[in-house]
Amino acid sequence: MGCCYSAARSGGKPPPKPSKWEPLEKRTCTDIVPLTFFVIFFVGMILIAAFSIASGAASRLINGYDSYGNICNQVNKKIVNSDKSGLDLRGKKYVFFMDVMDPPTSLEICVEKCPDRELETMQDVKKFFDDTGSQLCDYQVDPDQYHSQASSKYGPCPVLPVRPSSSVLFRCVPDDLPDFLSDLVKIVYNVDFISLVLRDIYMSRYAIIGLCFLAVLVAFIMVILIRYVASIVVYIILVLVCVASIGGTVLLWWTYASPQGIEELNIKLNEANNSQAFLWYAIAATVLTVFLLLLILVMRKRVAITVDLFYEAGKCMTRLPCLLMQPFWTFIILLLFWMCWVVIFAFLATSGEPYLEDPHTGWVKYNETSLIRYSWWYHLVGLIWISEFILACQQMTIAGSIATYYFTRNKSQLGDPILSSIGRLISNHLGSCALGSFIITLVKIPRCILMYIHSQLSGSENMCAKVLLKMCICCLYVFERCLKYLNYNAYTLVAVNGTHFCKSACDAVATLMSNALRVIAINSVGTFILFLGKLLVVAITAGIGGVVVMRFHPNLTYIAAPVGIVAIFAYLIAHCFLSIYEMAIDTLLLCFCEDCRVNDGTPGREYFMSKSLMAYVKKSTRHLDEVDGKKPKEGPEGVPLNESAL
Repeated sequence: MGCCYSAARSGGKPPPKPSKWEPLEKRTCTDIVPLTFFVIFFVGMILIAAFSIASGAASRLINGYDSYGNICNQVNKKIVNSDKSGLDLRGKKYVFFMDVMDPPTSLEICVEKCPDRELETMQDVKKFFDDTGSQLCDYQVDPDQYHSQASSKYGPCPVLPVRPSSSVLFRCVPDDLPDFLSDLVKIVYNVDFISLVLRDIYMSRYAIIGLCFLAVLVAFIMVILIRYVASIVVYIILVLVCVASIGGTVLLWWTYASPQGIEELNIKLNEANNSQAFLWYAIAATVLTVFLLLLILVMRKRVAITVDLFYEAGKCMTRLPCLLMQPFWTFIILLLFWMCWVVIFAFLATSGEPYLEDPHTGWVKYNETSLIRYSWWYHLVGLIWISEFILACQQMTIAGSIATYYFTRNKSQLGDPILSSIGRLISNHLGSCALGSFIITLVKIPRCILMYIHSQLSGSENMCAKVLLKMCICCLYVFERCLKYLNYNAYTLVAVNGTHFCKSACDAVATLMSNALRVIAINSVGTFILFLGKLLVVAITAGIGGVVVMRFHPNLTYIAAPVGIVAIFAYLIAHCFLSIYEMAIDTLLLCFCEDCRVNDGTPGREYFMSKSLMAYVKKSTRHLDEVDGKKPKEGPEGVPLNESAL
């Protein structure tokens, strides 16, 4: 990259060392070797994509193909040893399954039109052919002989009754897909609960979509509150969470104890299915409410000192409003990558050399070569590594933007911190993101493998192996979370000092360890408050959603199914918004640590922190020292010393 050459000086002499610490100024390329490996790996992903498309899998995937290896809607080449291959199927665009209840093992043929009505007898199948010209039996069967043919998933004619269907990606899919899926789950697994849940979710699908938009509105209002009234928003969140938790718990107990009482709300419950469920909901809500109230009571003193830190984060967000949109851009990029990944994986799944599976039926399959098998694993690792790399780039952008805000003395000349952070990322620090994401990948892959092994042992009686696997999975998960937290702090110091990832990670660990108690105290309170904010968004959305679903869909069997879906989406939406504040708090704390480590307030080594942040740190340090029973220490100009700064 260009920056790697710009660091060179004439005569081969290294650049002179700066006499003064200037964050965000001196830049060189960091972690070039990991970036090189990442680029090589990404080129390998492109080659796999090209191979899967060029191998002929694209046309089979897009147009579909029958059981004889013929691709629909085109002239096909003869496959060795297969008499039924090499057909001219122009005009026959759609893949039709002889048994839609068992597509993997049933005969597939290409038809001109999917059946648009239910066909109960072979006479109906013959009439459908007369009306549309679409032949639903095997190619060699004369339509005049339909009445004498056998109906089977192996052919030559379809299993009766034939469901009405429509074309989805050139495949004939039943119109009553939700009912079809429910029936399929019920037949395969014999579980009524799953089929009923699927039905309830489908029946309330429009209410779920509308409530997801409501969650976006509530989360946006929460961000506005934190941004402009940070001094009181913490207490608003605490009070509303307490009220929502207590009110929701009381409502659940009232619903269980007096189900006829809610008829005043024009809500009718299926008492046989929901009465026992509401008992468990009420018990769970009671336990959660008691836990939250005790936690708030214990942390009430430390919550008070976090208000000013939210105010500082709110000032930062006021200067950088577009930073709130970063999760959405990242999600769009991830979504596009995942879509491409799925398409390429589908191409790989349909790649291979054709072979005759059964000489009697003439069915053709495509075998997996060793190259394709290795490509699947390569493609899977690429999914994890590139996804983590995209997330790392987002974190580096956010950390660099907030660091630019912190280390700019004249805020009126701030410029566009987000664009400058993206520019430094692209020109200098992609290698650090590649290395950090690769470390996360090294931990995530073994965890995924262990989770797969654990799922395979679900029917095993070896409880010892199950417990050990579960413990290993939990340990790897905790380790992964710790690494992600360390990575973000390392990205912050990479953005500030321009040092390599490993050095930045070591510096971050040293800084955090030297201020461990203070960082844990303030950081945990901030995370706790933001978590309560997320719960408040969930409580408001799910509470309104519960009333809406029960009022407009009184015949649902399991009300918790659509409400649970709404709650999950509401939490994810709130997390996208409020996680930016969490990152802002972490970055501000680490920037302050770095500021105190280098500067002492004397001429020539002035602090970068604002006066309000300096006053906040001083007040919070004294408050925490009083809580911990320590005597406060002060440095120059009343600013806390580094060892007790946080």
